[in-house]
Amino acid sequence: MINTLNETSLHKSLKAMYRIQCSGQAEAQAGPYIADIISPNGEIIEIQTGTLGKLLKKAEFFLSENRRIKIVYPLITLKHIETFDSATGKTTSRKSPVKKNIYSIFREITALVPVLLKKNFTLEIVEAEITEERIKTQEPVQSKNGRRRFKKNWQKTGKRLEQTGRIFTFSGKDSYTKLLPRNLPANFTVRECLELLQEENSGIKKSDISLMIWVLEKTGIIYACGKKGNAKVYSLPHAQ
Repeated sequence: MINTLNETSLHKSLKAMYRIQCSGQAEAQAGPYIADIISPNGEIIEIQTGTLGKLLKKAEFFLSENRRIKIVYPLITLKHIETFDSATGKTTSRKSPVKKNIYSIFREITALVPVLLKKNFTLEIVEAEITEERIKTQEPVQSKNGRRRFKKNWQKTGKRLEQTGRIFTFSGKDSYTKLLPRNLPANFTVRECLELLQEENSGIKKSDISLMIWVLEKTGIIYACGKKGNAKVYSLPHAQ
């Protein structure tokens, strides 16, 4: 079937889940594109388990046609790593030490800034527990996408969905401002925002909050209103 040859198990599972939920049609022609799903009311649903920026042009096209589009992106909150060794025929499994939270998504959604606040655009983040499948190689190799700085003795062969968790839906300014701490002062720096958020979740990274603030400023949800030392100071429009 068109568009399915390079699908991972993770992508297929999420697509099946959303298609069933909306009783939609999978792999349907929509203009010059093949949509993952078209719901009965005509909404385009795209499942993206890779780089979100790859969907920007597709989203812009559907929005220009006054069509609703929802992009679904899995946030990997727990990852198991399963490695098959063809030399021994054995498979080993371990948990990845990487911990992600909802603020981790901003590294990806920076590429979608031009469409984030468009009337017919929705971004849905699905917490997911997955298993990443690997195969051990005899010699260190480059990754298939060529992004490795150093070669490693394994290659990814797939991802499969184990279970889903919470779903975060972003559509409009208010949905993004909910990620800011409730007791945020009228004027604040990145560090002040980070410290308040870390009171509830110590695993939140400064780099993720810096990217969140960048996205919120670029979309006009917040604005820069001065400096405190070398740090930029930000404010919400209604806090003027």
